[in-house]
Parts: sequence; structure tokens; C-alpha cells
Amino acid sequence: MPVPAQTSDTPNRRPAVQERGAATRRRIVRVAGELVVERGYAGLSTAEVLRRAGVSRGGLYHHFSGKAELLAAVLEALELEVVARLAEVVADAPDQFTALQTGVSWYLDECIRSVELQRIGLVEGRKALGWEAWQEVIAPHGLTLLSAALAAAMREGSMRTADPDALAHLLTAALHEASALILSADDRAAERERAGHAMEQLIDGLRRR
Repeated sequence: MPVPAQTSDTPNRRPAVQERGAATRRRIVRVAGELVVERGYAGLSTAEVLRRAGVSRGGLYHHFSGKAELLAAVLEALELEVVARLAEVVADAPDQFTALQTGVSWYLDECIRSVELQRIGLVEGRKALGWEAWQEVIAPHGLTLLSAALAAAMREGSMRTADPDALAHLLTAALHEASALILSADDRAAERERAGHAMEQLIDGLRRR
């Protein structure tokens, strides 16, 4: 009996097709992120995304329904990158409480160093998506990591017992406010020192004595 010829839908071809689709999506997200940094969300032109990414309009809308969904994907990609770098920074901390202190300090420094975090994570993403949608994007990543770290610190006895999820939300809000203070200051270095000291005092109050 003759063997039927394989079609583009056969299992052997599907992984390659899926990978090409994933690569296209990553390219679109990368280009869109560059545009948000350069021009803000208002200047995020889908036509320019198509030109820079080298994809068709149909290719773009195959992955994203519009600009808001595209920005959410850009924000999520940034959040994943920041969380991955943060995990590396705190990996060698001797205990969970020290890891928390180190992570907070690194994040405030990163707010000054990273224009991507400034523009996408702290300004354009929140302003364009609105607080609720912005929170939905970051919650599965940074908030989840922070909540897990707080719970671990409580288990090891270096931190006072509290609800780790609620505390993660409160500390994240404090970090974002500290970041806003730093980025809006004329002297960012001086404001970083001032806000950083306040955050240190806040975190230290959670230590189990």
C-alpha cells in the first residue's frame, strides 16, 4: 500500500511551524519594545513595527489583536528579563532576608540604569494599559517571585510572620513609588540614596529580632 505524502499539517512539520511562529512573535515584541522606548506608547506605530520586524500585517494580527495587547506582551517580556536578572543577583545571598535586601537595592539601581525598565515597566506600560491590566501582566512574575521569597524568609525564621501575598503587593507598591521619586528627581543619585535608605528602614522593620 502506498504511503500518503506528508502535508504541512503532519506532526513532523508542526514543531518547525510553531517555532517559526514563536520566532516571529519574539521579533515583533522586540521591535515594539524598541519603539516604546524611543517614542512612547503613543508613537508605537503598527506600520513601523511591520517595517522593522519584516512581517506582514496579517502576521502581526495573527499574534496580537492590537496595540494594547502588543504592549502587554512587551511588558511581560521585560518583566521576565528583569526577574531572571534579579534571581541571578540574589542567588548567592546567605539567607532569604539578605536576598530581599539585596534585591530591593538592585531594583532601585536598575531603575536608573535601565531605560527599558523606566519607559516600558514604570511609565508607558502602566499609563497606557491602566493599573489593573498592568498589574495582571506583572503579577505572575515579579509579584510571584517576591511572595515566594517572603514566604521562604518567614519559614527560615529571618522575617516576621505575615501574609506573604499581601506583603508582596505592599512592598511592590513601595518599590514603584520609590522608583517614581528617583526618576522624577533632578538629582537621581541623591534621590536614590534618600529613597533607598527609606526602603532599607522599611525592610528592616520586617526582620525577626
